Amino acid sequence: MDKEKFLLARAGIVGRPNVGKSTFFNCLLGRARAIVGDFAGVTRDYKEELLDLRNFQIQLVDTAGLKSSLITAQDKMINGHTLDLIKQLDIILFVIDGREGVTIEDKEIFQICRKLNKLTVVVVNKVETKRVEQKILEEDKNFFGLAKIFYVSSEHKIGIENVINALLEICQENELNFIKEDDLENEKKPINIAIVGRPNVGKSTLVNSIINQKRFVTGPEAGLTRDSNFVFFNWDSDLFKIYDTAGARKKRKIDNFLEKESVKETLRAIKFAQIVILVLEPDELFNAQDQKLAALCEREGRAIVFAVNKSDKILDRKVVDQKLKNSIQKSLPQFKGAYITYISAIKSDGLNNLRENIMKSYLNWNFKQSTSNLNAWLKEKLEKHAPPTNSEKRRIKLKYIVQSNSRPPTIKIFTSHNGIVSKSYKRYLENSFREDFELLGTPIRIIFKSGDNPFTASKH
Repeated sequence: MDKEKFLLARAGIVGRPNVGKSTFFNCLLGRARAIVGDFAGVTRDYKEELLDLRNFQIQLVDTAGLKSSLITAQDKMINGHTLDLIKQLDIILFVIDGREGVTIEDKEIFQICRKLNKLTVVVVNKVETKRVEQKILEEDKNFFGLAKIFYVSSEHKIGIENVINALLEICQENELNFIKEDDLENEKKPINIAIVGRPNVGKSTLVNSIINQKRFVTGPEAGLTRDSNFVFFNWDSDLFKIYDTAGARKKRKIDNFLEKESVKETLRAIKFAQIVILVLEPDELFNAQDQKLAALCEREGRAIVFAVNKSDKILDRKVVDQKLKNSIQKSLPQFKGAYITYISAIKSDGLNNLRENIMKSYLNWNFKQSTSNLNAWLKEKLEKHAPPTNSEKRRIKLKYIVQSNSRPPTIKIFTSHNGIVSKSYKRYLENSFREDFELLGTPIRIIFKSGDNPFTASKH
């Protein structure tokens, strides 16, 4: 079951393009969660977040702008996604641009929503003055047939509290189910995955394939996904929070504000993830941009799984596999031996192997080991290869080792006074630690600390 169904009260922000739905969405939430722009069509996939209503929470949904006249196949696809979503809502927040007044397209879209027989609130946005408010004529108010219309300015945060109060009142009067924050904390915690890669490698298609649902807009054009977005999904027995992200191009090729914001959201998704699936394609395998994304995952301490999409087009998988492994070992030795999965997102091939590799990386990322076992391991490594001498020609002593953290595995080694360990010896220990404990697909942190063994000191 999808976690979305656990929260039964869902309020969706609906309207034609460029009436300020995403700005209104951010304003209600009190934080910037949707990318906004001053032109129509910025939002393509609906975005869903929890909205606090006093002591309760409901789900707030920002939708793509509906169009009454459809010109392109992409328009039809986006309209279809939005209409399918509206059918699942409990409350419709129908947004109008107050500066333009009620248009024919507003009325046509409202009629579509009206037929669905949903609880509806009409919100007139961009109303900074009484003069703008007066553009909504009496005959327009009669058309909507609602007792009250709310006038707001999302940009200036005017009238927002009135809408929140109205939402709370509607939910209470209609006995819509709430989930208290305490109940949410007791729920099973999801495993956070971010699916990243260059534009047009099949990220959104992969998410749709995993959840077996056309949740995100897909197509042959590059750059369809503009905002990072997530969906909850029970994949076999485990709950996942899967982030779909916009394709990340080289920095010098990014020439507009919208794409810059898209890339920022992609980087943000990596920071919130626990596992990152880096989607590659065989035609341009692990290029400079892929390497930068993988290096960012390493710096952020995220586990990684490489997914080679469109694998049905590969003629010799052994050659491709060896080429990829060599590239990873050369450019990112921290991810040497990381799990590689060959998939076809459009055909749903290789998904079981992908899930298996995700769980292996996740377990490695959560690795914990006892202090006694770690010190036995360190003793063995010292016997095989003693540390080099320091600048004073004195051999550095590695006295003791403890695991200070997991996620990713982090170990702390206490050294003799002024013991500065060389990069080559640190690399030897990292590689040995990874191989001996089979920690594939996760970064490893080794911290050297000068001073006495704290456990020995405490005894005195």
